[in-house]
Amino acid sequence: MPRSAVFVITGAPCTGKSTLAAWLCRRLPQPVGGLRTLCTGRCTAGALFSLQDLGSGRLTPCTRQEEDRVFPLYRVWEETGAALLRQALQSGTGTILVDEALPPWPQCPAWNAALKAVLQSGRPVVLTVGKEGLAAVQALCGEKTVHWLDLDAQSSDALRAAWGKILPVPLHAGVSVRLFREEKCFGTGPMELLELVGRTGSLHRAAAAMGMAYSKAWRMLGKLERQWGFAMLERRPGGTGGGGSLLTPRAWELLRRYRALRWETEQAARTSFSRWFGDFPDGQEEK
Repeated sequence: MPRSAVFVITGAPCTGKSTLAAWLCRRLPQPVGGLRTLCTGRCTAGALFSLQDLGSGRLTPCTRQEEDRVFPLYRVWEETGAALLRQALQSGTGTILVDEALPPWPQCPAWNAALKAVLQSGRPVVLTVGKEGLAAVQALCGEKTVHWLDLDAQSSDALRAAWGKILPVPLHAGVSVRLFREEKCFGTGPMELLELVGRTGSLHRAAAAMGMAYSKAWRMLGKLERQWGFAMLERRPGGTGGGGSLLTPRAWELLRRYRALRWETEQAARTSFSRWFGDFPDGQEEK
């Protein structure tokens, strides 16, 4: 049972690396600590990202626009990112998640050292990284068993089917956070759609990344706008693939608040579950 291995998930942008990482983490020792990278804005040069501390939920911007490009804020990775990994190592974390990791970088010795310590630790690690960073990550793993999950080579469904047999999900508290008025007006589906529009700058590309027909995404968006009473997107017709789309400031704020509510609710559920079921046998103890 490879519960102390490193799982490296790679693939093209918007192929579902983070979703697969979360799925894997549910099958590994709890709690999960570390960090993940979320799209928290968009500028004329592209998507902007922030690091999220899985322990506190706090977000720290980790990219910036410079002229017509988006660059990493290496200082944030060197200081905040490294500190979060050290914190995960020093705590009682069962599994360490490093979602959308900055590969080892000459300007970030503290980050490089912390990432190496995590990868060579005795705990399971789930890491997502672009293809350009694979060789550098592999060099840091040392003698640790590494499983490479390539979403460009295999579908997420195929990988889940294979690993689901090896890593059965343990007993846990499942939480689904949805917002309601007379009917549901926001949940994980709309959240994912808005996140992907923010990341790709296109409703077409967001729908394709979700495996959803454009017409269905358009209807979902229209329903959201009717329910909330404000525009979710600023549409820019005439671009590649039918034009571009940007989230409006109010859509970004809705997304920010929903993410925060979801994180806090999940944390509360994990705490309560640990109190009531932490010592309850679930029938899947390792033989």
